[in-house]
Amino acid sequence: MIRRRWGIVLCCAAFVFAGVAAYTFTLAKTYTAEAQVLVAPTGFDDSAPEAAKSKLDVNLDTEAQVAKSLEVAKEAKRLLKYEDSENHLLSHVTVSVPPNSGVLTIAFTDDTARAAANGANLFAQAYLNQRTASAQANMKAQMDVISKKIQELSEENKVLLDKIPRYSGAARTYARSQQQIISRQITELTGRLGSLTTTTINPGRIISTASTPTRPSGPNVPLYLTGGLMVGLLAGLGAGAVRDRLDTRLRSAGDVERMLDMPVLLELHPAGKGDRLGLLPARSRNGQEVHELSHQLNAVLGHGNHVILVTSATEGPGAGLSAANLAAALARTQSRVALVCADLHSQESARLTEAPASVGLAEVLLGKRSLRNAMVRSPVQKRLWVVPPGIDTDLAYELLQTRQMVHIIDQLRSNTDYVVIDAPSTASSADAQAIAEAADTALVVVEVPDARRKDVEESVRALDRMSVAVLGTLVVPAQPHSTARLQPRRVPRPAPGAGSAAGSPSGSPSSSPATSGPGIDLEAFGDGPADRTLVDPPRDRAVAGPRRTIAKPDEGETEHRPPANGSEPDTTSVIPRFSGGHADSDDESGRP
Repeated sequence: MIRRRWGIVLCCAAFVFAGVAAYTFTLAKTYTAEAQVLVAPTGFDDSAPEAAKSKLDVNLDTEAQVAKSLEVAKEAKRLLKYEDSENHLLSHVTVSVPPNSGVLTIAFTDDTARAAANGANLFAQAYLNQRTASAQANMKAQMDVISKKIQELSEENKVLLDKIPRYSGAARTYARSQQQIISRQITELTGRLGSLTTTTINPGRIISTASTPTRPSGPNVPLYLTGGLMVGLLAGLGAGAVRDRLDTRLRSAGDVERMLDMPVLLELHPAGKGDRLGLLPARSRNGQEVHELSHQLNAVLGHGNHVILVTSATEGPGAGLSAANLAAALARTQSRVALVCADLHSQESARLTEAPASVGLAEVLLGKRSLRNAMVRSPVQKRLWVVPPGIDTDLAYELLQTRQMVHIIDQLRSNTDYVVIDAPSTASSADAQAIAEAADTALVVVEVPDARRKDVEESVRALDRMSVAVLGTLVVPAQPHSTARLQPRRVPRPAPGAGSAAGSPSGSPSSSPATSGPGIDLEAFGDGPADRTLVDPPRDRAVAGPRRTIAKPDEGETEHRPPANGSEPDTTSVIPRFSGGHADSDDESGRP
């Protein structure tokens, strides 16, 4: 996810970092000064219970809270002649307790160094003043209690002294003992009162006065910038995760299985940078993947004649690449395979199988050629027959959705083991849906990372409506644009009344719509195979068939072909089970 969304992560991190940096450098400088106070027991501390007092009878944690109380702030405000409120003054103060010590550290922060030092010293003095005042108040309260008790005992003693002369015997003895007890209590309380009167209160002292700081303490630029960078990265990761979750683009086979819950039957790996995949060698990494797919199809479809529709969810060469390689892999399993290039606006599958850019499916749909004369054999695989797009594709494009296309597929089905159809993308037209009527199963090509979830779902939904089973998806990498891609062109129509010789320099009747003749027209291979394409490096190299010079047989003669492998004769120059017939016997549907 980070590799895919690194732009969002970096942008968020840079934006937050820049904002924090701008805020940091616009902050005013602050200075902090510290004063240390040694806290001494006064003997009149009531801030902590007796059980919680230490040996010094001072609880420094409690004293730290007392130092930041409003009473201390009021005294500090008076000493500093501070104009704002006590709470605002307390926001400048920090009190801490060093471990294992009897010292309070009072830090004061202000805009200037002198004000910071003065504030720390006066605030420490305010704390000592408040501590002294509190001790004096406690001492006075104790003296008042003792004085009151002495007065009460004195009155009782006076009453007893008046009664003793009137008593006799045991009563007199008891009264005299009570009077003596009261006298001793008065004597003790008087001594305590005198001791309190002469007591000197020592709240503590400032052991380290605050000095004027030489450097500002804030803002902490490294801390702010580091924190801003971390917050920016976290924000970027969060934004990237949200964007990645909302993005419906399919980037890998895992995305296809996760988002669409569909099996991935094939995953091709990209070629080198800037290279396009071509017809894959059987022993290459990608070639082995295609071979596994062909064996899976053999196992799933079983024996018989099958039509496999290969279409793409988006426009691109992915369907042609997949159809050509699947047809070649099926042909390597000793199956008789026909590849129909039904995407008339793309020469990808025909180019990969090195079929010549001659007449093809367009001329069959237009009734200019029979299906037998439009089929050519691929020079890279002797069991693979190709129906190229043809030349006059613009006129035939509208005929893909007619019943005539279904009849053509039915003819191929009856004479081959597999018919692989390179269909147009479901996103560009409804041609694939119309052709799917004649197919047994369909494979949807997903070009990553260009395809989106919605495109694939709509493609599968459209094929399901035609009651064709979608076995799964084929994941292929998006191919770079090729400048050597062949474009369909329109040939001029012959003038009315023109003879067949006018359309062909050699006067051959094969260029006429009504041409008849045995076999399949392979004259286009006389100049050698088509251009090779780059495939996966280093093991996937361009596959090229041997150069062949095939002479066109004379009319009425049997076509002769050189041996395909140098040891056995080529017996597949025509498809043996293909029904015979001449072009001029074709009906309107194109069926021979």
